[in-house]
Amino acid sequence: MFTIVLIILIIVSLVLLALFLLPKFPVLANIKVAELKAEKQAEVKMQLLEKRFKSKFGFLNKVINSKFVRKTGEVIAKIYQSLVKAEKKYKEEKKKKKIEQFSQMEKDERIKESLAKAEEFFKDENYSEAEKVYIEIIALDSQNTVAYLGLAKVYIKLKDFEHAKELYEYVLKIEKASDRAFSGLGDVAASKGDWERARDNYQKSIELAKKNPEHYLDLAEAYYRLNNPGRALTAIRRASELEPKNPKYLDFLIEAAILNKNKILALDSYNKLDEFRKKIQEL
Repeated sequence: MFTIVLIILIIVSLVLLALFLLPKFPVLANIKVAELKAEKQAEVKMQLLEKRFKSKFGFLNKVINSKFVRKTGEVIAKIYQSLVKAEKKYKEEKKKKKIEQFSQMEKDERIKESLAKAEEFFKDENYSEAEKVYIEIIALDSQNTVAYLGLAKVYIKLKDFEHAKELYEYVLKIEKASDRAFSGLGDVAASKGDWERARDNYQKSIELAKKNPEHYLDLAEAYYRLNNPGRALTAIRRASELEPKNPKYLDFLIEAAILNKNKILALDSYNKLDEFRKKIQEL
């Protein structure tokens, strides 16, 4: 009789300890170690969790390994093992997480730094590394349109136009008024020689960002390809008005003026361009 009562007391103690400890798992999981790098936080949290668990249940090892319990305490042993398995499973799931939870400030700072790094890779034409960084940013923030747009630019350079198109269309689902997404769709259409669709998308980008000269340059190119030099001239003149000292726009403006037989505009643009060339040579 005494043995049965003892077993019941031990079981009740185990259950009470389990009910007390298990609710603490989420609390321990939320411990933040601000001094450590983000990559080490999950490992440290698991160590704290394991230490807390052992401090609560360590004494059971002696009880379970005793001759008395080996003969009469199979139920107790099973309960203990189930708790150990639960703790082990929890630890393994935390280790599988590749990305740690940052505070919003930490996350924003990391994304900012990563975007700058991706842009540098892109400028250096290291598209594979730029792609990796953009994907890492998206893993941190699935709604980051800047990263999606950057990744789409990478795919344009890699001539992976289908994936680029998918990304631009996805951006428009997140941000319907994205002029850069429409401009990107225009680039995808242009790459396929579909200049009418390219023109339409470039026009949409201008409607959303009327002071972006690059959109007017793209539109001028589309009209040029569609054998409409008059509209091409109008578009490139607008780009040049927005950035009158940009040689790229002046160069296109001269060509468009010649096609439209506008001698005065062609000479005026040429003189401006020549002036810039002389200043560059004097540097």
